[in-house]
Amino acid sequence: MKKTVFLTYALILTVMATGCTPRAYRDNKTMHNDTEERPVAQGNNQFAFDLLQEIPFTGNNMVVSPFSISTALAMTYTGARNTTMLEMARVMHFDKDQQRFRNNFRDYLVSLQHMASNDVQLNVANSLWAQEDYHFLEQFFEINKNYFNSETFLVNFETNREQVRKEINDWVYEETREKIKDLIVPGVLTEDTRLVLVNAIHFFGPWLTEFNPDNTRENIFYVSEAERVMADFMHRTDTLAYAENDKLQALELPYAGKDFSMLVLLPKHGTSLEEIHEILDPDYYNKIIGEMQKQEVDVFLPKFEAETKFDLEDVLMKMGMVDPFTRRADFSGMTGDLELKIDKVIHQAMIEVAEEGTEAAAATAVVIIRKTSIDPDPRTVFMANRPFIFFIKDNQHHSILFAGRVMNPGE
Repeated sequence: MKKTVFLTYALILTVMATGCTPRAYRDNKTMHNDTEERPVAQGNNQFAFDLLQEIPFTGNNMVVSPFSISTALAMTYTGARNTTMLEMARVMHFDKDQQRFRNNFRDYLVSLQHMASNDVQLNVANSLWAQEDYHFLEQFFEINKNYFNSETFLVNFETNREQVRKEINDWVYEETREKIKDLIVPGVLTEDTRLVLVNAIHFFGPWLTEFNPDNTRENIFYVSEAERVMADFMHRTDTLAYAENDKLQALELPYAGKDFSMLVLLPKHGTSLEEIHEILDPDYYNKIIGEMQKQEVDVFLPKFEAETKFDLEDVLMKMGMVDPFTRRADFSGMTGDLELKIDKVIHQAMIEVAEEGTEAAAATAVVIIRKTSIDPDPRTVFMANRPFIFFIKDNQHHSILFAGRVMNPGE
């Protein structure tokens, strides 16, 4: 990259997308255990459901990656101190013990990569874009390198920010396998920008058992009682994990390797998606997963796509993370002083679901600026012909990588 200097050469977590797993991670696989990784997965899920409660229903398909947002803000969190740190910990469900948090997050990143193995393509990449002549603490960069495998680029936001914006967007585009484009739009970066922390994630999971395209048929999808559209429904009969209660049907569709799957929550007739949304929390989610049992199911699932972009600063402040965005922000762990605050948290995600599998990608950018700038039946039928909720999760911790709603598969 022109006029960009590598401060560190970090290992990028990637499987298949680059053809290898970092040697240090392969060699240390036995050093990590479920107890260390579980707090990060649980915190990620709690944040996921908190976030979903804050995203309004618009009638459009929606997808978000709680994991991408958590990772970008986890890198930011390593520089937070005092009240700023406590607010971020409370909203993001991060451990207040910074060292333990970093260790556990690193272990979970390692665990994800090992779960991907050779069956699922999973690329997780992190980067820091720092003002080249600003007084960042070397320790801050080293922490992000060692625990989040982040690359650090020294750039000049004061005189070259349009080129820097292009370089960040190109990096995201490459790491998401050309699925997330123009994450940062013109005008976001200013002469007072001092740091941009970026996470990118790309997931491709072929189904454990693919849907036969010859069985795909057009049928009615009931957007609402008053609105119907035609959609392409994939179909297969299979033995799958399934559960139901008086409000919904739950179905788990595993990806190749069985370490990741899509969980679909389909409201029963007479129950709205909003009603399900209101009662969804980690306990309800875990209860559903705990009740699932294998049985033969006739599956009818619409092919669908979704792409969403959010500015999350207002949402995060509403959730209680206020100080990081104000003059009270304390990111002295980055610089040794109190000059910096968060200006924007930008998130973009996409998903495509078809007969062969699922492709999903997301990116999150945290923009840091100087404060001076701004203030029954053996065969069950699962007919997903009405709005539904979906999650893509790992199957060891059930941690949610992507979540979303399908309101209209034909939009």
